[in-house]
Amino acid sequence: MANSPTVGVFIPGGYLNTCNSSNTTGASDAYGNSYPTGLNAGKMIELGDNEAANLTAPQSSQVSAGGNPLMGGAYQWVNVDSGASAANVIPGNAAYIKLDSGATAGALPETDYSGYVVTDYSHLDAASLFAGVFLNAITPGNWGFIWVGAGRATVNIGTANSTSLGAIVNAGDAAGGFSTATGTTPSTTTIGTAVTTPAAGKTAVVYSPNIFYRLPN
Repeated sequence: MANSPTVGVFIPGGYLNTCNSSNTTGASDAYGNSYPTGLNAGKMIELGDNEAANLTAPQSSQVSAGGNPLMGGAYQWVNVDSGASAANVIPGNAAYIKLDSGATAGALPETDYSGYVVTDYSHLDAASLFAGVFLNAITPGNWGFIWVGAGRATVNIGTANSTSLGAIVNAGDAAGGFSTATGTTPSTTTIGTAVTTPAAGKTAVVYSPNIFYRLPN
């Protein structure tokens, strides 16, 4: 079991973008027993650029090789909904807050929202319920880290209405990633601004100064 005490939280496997745990604590044995590690639902850490780089798996450190190098920002331990489409839970795609299933007006909260469950684009409740950016392919039903703002992240651009540096970047793109918008007026789906040149079907780096707390909008 690898630990990373310098960032104040247990990192299963030693890298943020390889975590894919079947249990909340990130540590279990072959018999299905889980062990306390200090890692729990919704645990959030904030990292600088060097810390994030050190917690990026070596094989994914270069964008040119199809990787997703991590940069300074906030990262959160979440559960991917078991009903999410695995094909959409990939590096650079958007994660969305999963609202309580079957919740009715006046009912007490159930488990999805309070359990820090996220889902993919094809199962979102609303595009404005942006939760963060997937760092790796997490098996639906499992736990992993996502980027949740306060820095920079590499994202997939599906639709580039603007190809300018500083373009507004919005969640809710039908490809599961993000889109850029013309103009300077943000919307309820805006997550930040492009700090590398965006292009449709490519990756770009987005910057957001704020953490996307629940509920973000």
